Amino acid sequence: MKRFARPLAHDARPSVGLPWKIRIPALDEAVAAILMFGIGFSPITALALSLMGIFTLPVASLLLVIPALGIATALSCHRPCHGRLMLRGYLMGIIAVTCYDCVRIPFIHAGWMDDFIPKIGGMLVGDGQPHPALGYLWRYLGNGGGMGMAFVCVFAFLKPPRITPRVTKCIALGFGCFVWACLILTLHISPRGEEMMFVITPTSLLLSWIGHLVFGYTLGCLVNNRAEWSPQA
Repeated sequence: MKRFARPLAHDARPSVGLPWKIRIPALDEAVAAILMFGIGFSPITALALSLMGIFTLPVASLLLVIPALGIATALSCHRPCHGRLMLRGYLMGIIAVTCYDCVRIPFIHAGWMDDFIPKIGGMLVGDGQPHPALGYLWRYLGNGGGMGMAFVCVFAFLKPPRITPRVTKCIALGFGCFVWACLILTLHISPRGEEMMFVITPTSLLLSWIGHLVFGYTLGCLVNNRAEWSPQA
C-alpha cells in the first residue's frame, strides 16, 4: 500500500502580507446593476429636472452627469469587465437612437411632428435659441447612449439563465415603452414641458411611441446578437 509523503511543517513558507494592503471586495451584482442604471439615466434625468423647472440643464448636468461619469470611471477601474459592459451598452444605445431617428426624421419632414431636439441645445446654452448640433450631441451621447447602457447592463446582470430571443425583444420593447411613458409624464407634469419640447396630441403620442418602440426593438436585437455576454466577461 503506497503512502504519500506529506510536506513537513517547517518546509512551508508562510506568505507575509503587507499591513497596508487591503483587499477590496467585489461589488454585489445588484449594486453594480443599480449603479449602472443610475449612470445611464443621469442625462435624461438632468433633462427632466430642467423641464420641470427645478434646475437649468447646465446645473442639472453638473449635479448628475459629471458625478455619474466619475462613478463610471471608478467602477471601470475597480472591475474592468464592468467598464467593457458599460461601453458596449453605450454603443448599442447610440445605434438604437440612430435607428429611432431614421423613423422620426421622415415624420418631421412630412410635417407630422416638430423637431424638438435643437431646443435641447438652447437649454444647454441658455439663450432660448435652437442649437441643432448641441441638441443632437446631447441626444446621442447623453440620452441615447446612456439609456442603452442602462438597459444592456441591467439585462446582463438580471436576465434568467435561459431566455429566448423573442422574450429578450419583448423585454426591450417594454423598456422602450417605459422610457416613452416617462417622457410623456414629464411633459404632462412640467409647467413648460410641452412648450419646451413638443405638444402632446394624439399624433405626437403615436409617433413618439413608434420611435421608442424602434429604439427598444433595436436594443433587443443587438443584445440577442451578443447573448454570450456576461457581466464577468
